Amino acid sequence: MPYESVDVLQKALTRDVFHYAKDSKKAAGRALGTFVEIITFYLLKCWGFERNIAIERRLPEYANPSITHNVEFSLHPSTKWNTIKFNNKMLPITPKKILSQLVDINKIPNELKNNQLLSSRNILRNSCILYEDDNKIFIAYLDSVSRSSYVVAIHKLFLHPFAVLECKRVGVEEGTKKGPQTIEKAKQGAYVARTLSSVQRIRRPNGEIYGVFELPNKNLQYEAYGELIQRIIASDDSSFLQGFVLTVGVVSNHGNWFTTGDQNKELKVLAQSYDWLLFLTDEGMSTFVDQLLINPSRKYR
Repeated sequence: MPYESVDVLQKALTRDVFHYAKDSKKAAGRALGTFVEIITFYLLKCWGFERNIAIERRLPEYANPSITHNVEFSLHPSTKWNTIKFNNKMLPITPKKILSQLVDINKIPNELKNNQLLSSRNILRNSCILYEDDNKIFIAYLDSVSRSSYVVAIHKLFLHPFAVLECKRVGVEEGTKKGPQTIEKAKQGAYVARTLSSVQRIRRPNGEIYGVFELPNKNLQYEAYGELIQRIIASDDSSFLQGFVLTVGVVSNHGNWFTTGDQNKELKVLAQSYDWLLFLTDEGMSTFVDQLLINPSRKYR
């Protein structure tokens, strides 16, 4: 492991990379948070969800649309809408150019996004929102590249997500074992995780967590939360799935969540609020940053 902990890694970034910044430590911390998001995105891509991802969207609370919350990644039902081939001299590839190949130029919506899928300098967006309405989002992806052309795929994503992922990287102030920002970040994430889905949590007197949701006939169904979540995920019953959102937390720095093997308060708050928690270890983060940024290996240079 190149660095013994993420805290040591942050000090190295502060000293060697962000030394020019007014608050170099804060800049290094924000960069580490960005790395967690980058790793999460490529994990989703490896799992085959790239064409389901919407990035940094505001999602409404369940049955309370007046309050929305920003989440790093949401996964939406997706269907391929069209494919277009562009000559390689047509850069940049913009939403207007893409849609002008498919519809009359006068019918292109005014709400068209001002993004570029591929810039004149060949800078690529992982995905490029074309436009959206109250029910769907149209997103363009670069499908393939040849010497003479680019192939662009357009997918239609339905607005309601089936899962959300939030990234939580929590550091500790120098000279202290814990910081108030740690528990506050956990509480923020816990509130969002508890309010997006149709499945609500209740705690029984014996401490067990139960899930409860309303069936189409207006009856309430409830059972042990873990068992209910597994049943919903395995089901194709629309009465289960309508309004359900799987909530996933990606947490780092791993060392700050445990004390001699026991869950800290912060982790307990997250564990009883998110459906799943994924841990990015200190070793994983340290190796990623060292081999890609600080001491790039020949393979990744």
